[in-house]
Amino acid sequence: MKKPHALVFDLGNVLLPIDLDKTYEAFALLSSQYSAAEIKHITQEEELWSSYESGFQSDQEFEAFLVDRLQLVCTSEQFHDAFNALLLQFDSSVCQYISGLNTSFPIYLLSNTSSIHSRLFLERDFPNYNLFDSFTRIHLSFEMGMVKPNVAIYEQLVTHNNLQDHQIVFFDDNVRNVESARNYGWDAVLINPNTSLHQIQEHIKTLC
Repeated sequence: MKKPHALVFDLGNVLLPIDLDKTYEAFALLSSQYSAAEIKHITQEEELWSSYESGFQSDQEFEAFLVDRLQLVCTSEQFHDAFNALLLQFDSSVCQYISGLNTSFPIYLLSNTSSIHSRLFLERDFPNYNLFDSFTRIHLSFEMGMVKPNVAIYEQLVTHNNLQDHQIVFFDDNVRNVESARNYGWDAVLINPNTSLHQIQEHIKTLC
């Protein structure tokens, strides 16, 4: 592949460490019926966050929906704290490396995320917030009206940024997202969260 037209990065477990179990455990402490393991199973099997991350539910609608489905007994503040528990801290070395890439490539963020989560990680007092200044543009699923692995989300990014879809390198930790991006024509790299920075560095070396 010749030098790509752009690099596209997922956020969670590619650039920003997350631990979904922390949110399942926090919700379990608030639930009158379900354990953390049961909440994890229900959330994944029923894709409870999908409509919200696609922008089809407001913050209030999503909160009311989860409170009812998971039988939570909590204040709104407790709900937000539990939902945000999965967000960890950026590794400064990751931030430094990504920040240096924008002198060589246009770089974009493409994340399945929610209004509640984005308000937290886009806050200026969030650790290493300045990483977001490195991106040419940030694309968040709840603002785009769809989530990965829907191919239309890749099409929207390409169209909005006037890119050539066959010259894009994409880094994501979800195999379904990687497969759909490859089918669309992107050079998609499946990231292991434990070796994310090394994988990104090694792949980019092959492009320079």
